Amino acid sequence: MGSPRTQGVGVRLDAVRTIDASNALTASAVVSGPGEPCVLDMYESEMLWFVTDPTPYDNERSRYSREALARLVLSDRAVGLSEAAGGLAVTRYDTYTGPGGRVSEALQLARGAEGLLARAVVYECERGSSWEDIARYLGVEAAAAQERFAPDLEQWDTAFDVPYRLDETGRKRIPQLPAAAYDPQNACRRLDLWANVRLSFDDEHAVSAGLDAPMDETAGPARYEIDGWIWRRNLDAFLGLLSQYIGQDPDDADWDVVASGLETTDDQDPSSWYSYSLEGVSHSLDVRLANAVGSDVLSIVVGGADSAVLRLRIDTVMAAFSAEAP
Repeated sequence: MGSPRTQGVGVRLDAVRTIDASNALTASAVVSGPGEPCVLDMYESEMLWFVTDPTPYDNERSRYSREALARLVLSDRAVGLSEAAGGLAVTRYDTYTGPGGRVSEALQLARGAEGLLARAVVYECERGSSWEDIARYLGVEAAAAQERFAPDLEQWDTAFDVPYRLDETGRKRIPQLPAAAYDPQNACRRLDLWANVRLSFDDEHAVSAGLDAPMDETAGPARYEIDGWIWRRNLDAFLGLLSQYIGQDPDDADWDVVASGLETTDDQDPSSWYSYSLEGVSHSLDVRLANAVGSDVLSIVVGGADSAVLRLRIDTVMAAFSAEAP
């Protein structure tokens, strides 16, 4: 069943609702706040809010061509599959795995490989490869290859036209692009670290250097700054892990000082950020923090991590502590 769409600007929800012969709800509507045009689709009693106004992530993403973004997504999927495959190599815990368990893991890898193949096809299409070029390696006719991967290409194209939708509450944005394409700067940093540490490449930009908007290789110590956010409830654990990574004995009293210093901060006001130094036996870190006012989020910048291994650890723990609660 089709779902009509209209687009415009308004300060409230104006919906035209109808009930068709199967009693399924269909509607088209326009929702927005000032300067925030949205499109609302409702069908089969499900509401989808599509947001078209830009965000800072969109500005950063505009530095990259679609070809570069597709390559970054392919790199990200390859790393994920590599890490998953590495786990299957470990035998120590086989006795704790139920009958058929390793087959289940291998099946997940096979499915992951299918997803990786789809991302490779999207990238090849973006770089101008023909269906004949692609089909030759798949061992099929060009028409068959095009038909097989048409849904993946359609999803990729659509995500650029409508980059976000809102969740059922109408408050949270859900990106439609893969994470690596949605936030390419973060993906480049993370994947460069992975290649530098896991592959032992003497190249701090092994992934980003081949893109059309590479990381700044001439930058000084500032490039060692890792920025992101965590949930406020994870602050003590986050600082505790940073302390362990650099060989400093954590002190809960210090975390109370940090919590007090955060009270008047606002991440939109650079002058209000709170700075805290962690001095360890092997490294010194400068941690800058601020409240994202109106939320339970803390914006964080960690500077001074001059080791690729340490940067990877910090990046990983920051990602873990910004994950949604189960």
